[in-house]
Amino acid sequence: MGQSCSEIWAGVLGNIQKQVGTITFNLWFRDTELLSFCSNRCEIGVPNSFIGVWLQRHFLSVIQEKLTGAIGGAVEVGFSINGNNSHPPQAVSSSPGVATIDEPAVNTAVGATGRSPLLPRTCRLEDFIVGPSNQLAYNAALEILKDPGPSNFNSLFIYGSIGLGKTHILQGIRNSFKERGQPLKAVYMPAEDWTNEFIQSLKGGKVEGFRHKYRKVDVFLMDDVHFLSSKEGIQEELVHTINALAQSSKRMIFASDAHPKLIKELKESLANRMMGGMLAEIHPPDFKTTLAIVQTKVSRLGHSFSREVLVDMTDGLKGRSIREIESALTALLAQATTYQREVDVTLVKEVFNHLFGQRRRRVSLEDIEAVIRDHFHLTAQELWYPGRRRSLQLPRQLCCYFARTLTNHSHEEIGRHFGNKRHTFCVSSMGKIKKRLENDMEFVKLTETVREEITRKTLA
Repeated sequence: MGQSCSEIWAGVLGNIQKQVGTITFNLWFRDTELLSFCSNRCEIGVPNSFIGVWLQRHFLSVIQEKLTGAIGGAVEVGFSINGNNSHPPQAVSSSPGVATIDEPAVNTAVGATGRSPLLPRTCRLEDFIVGPSNQLAYNAALEILKDPGPSNFNSLFIYGSIGLGKTHILQGIRNSFKERGQPLKAVYMPAEDWTNEFIQSLKGGKVEGFRHKYRKVDVFLMDDVHFLSSKEGIQEELVHTINALAQSSKRMIFASDAHPKLIKELKESLANRMMGGMLAEIHPPDFKTTLAIVQTKVSRLGHSFSREVLVDMTDGLKGRSIREIESALTALLAQATTYQREVDVTLVKEVFNHLFGQRRRRVSLEDIEAVIRDHFHLTAQELWYPGRRRSLQLPRQLCCYFARTLTNHSHEEIGRHFGNKRHTFCVSSMGKIKKRLENDMEFVKLTETVREEITRKTLA
């Protein structure tokens, strides 16, 4: 083969990181190594039994796939604990497709089903933690539950980055109808499942049955709309489904990682129909909301931490997605359990620095103003020059918009900071920016660029 174990494993890890993402990679793979390769059998060293069991249960197929690609043949995979911890190395045995690790009993934070206990098996709206970042989407969901019949409000499109609670809201709506025993039919499905079912109906000559199934529901909930990118035939079928539901005054709720206008290769006719109702963007949670999320999930796991620890955890997690928060808490509790350490500020910093690298600080009004000035090539004096110069309206409005969506400051505080403006200026600016975001794709791209610039500025 001509490659050492370390060279093979470096290539495998690179491919794994691309597939699972940086956060998951840092949590479960970064401290592993390929100890040996002999007769198509690979032995992987892990720092502790917790990591070994987790990789065995949840990532074995990924590891085998990448190793097979690197080596050029089917492999057996085994795990053993290396010498970088207090436990002695332990022998492993495995057969193709199966990996085992001889381990002491470990009180892990994650069950054998692969579902983290941080995530409830049934998503309920009552369990959704509400804050300024998701208030609009949550309130819209409640309105649908109040009056699911004919209304001017028949369509809702929720969008935002991965792991911010979009699926929780959609499943919560569906489950609320079930729990209440209402005679209305609410159907939830990811776009991928809907696509696969439609393809199977085509192959089996059962398209009419498929159409009847989804065009006769009272509440139609579709998740992961971005999956439909470039699938023209599937998109066309969905357009007709939406038309049929709209004509019957049925409710439709969609969720995606991006604004409809930013989903690549999404038909304009489909994007326009999805934008025909309310659009609600979900942002990463602010400090107060993140603190509430952390407290809830820690409590759900049966733990209780000091206020100092909770605040420090929140400080390190602020601006992260719910999914990242859950992964970080799992890693923290895993370290505490495996090495029998107290969860204190020191351990929090160690684990979070290991996971995230540089820690972010909170976004400040100064950060926002500096980024806006740089982006539009303005000085502070020019940005807040007295008067109503047309060229300054957009930069000023964006200052207010990002100040409200990325910080905890009130309209009054924002107005005082930005040129001593009245709070009504901030309210008006928010309305104008949100209206443009609904109809102007280029403007959506601009705001995302500015948001990324602000985020980069908060890296410590």
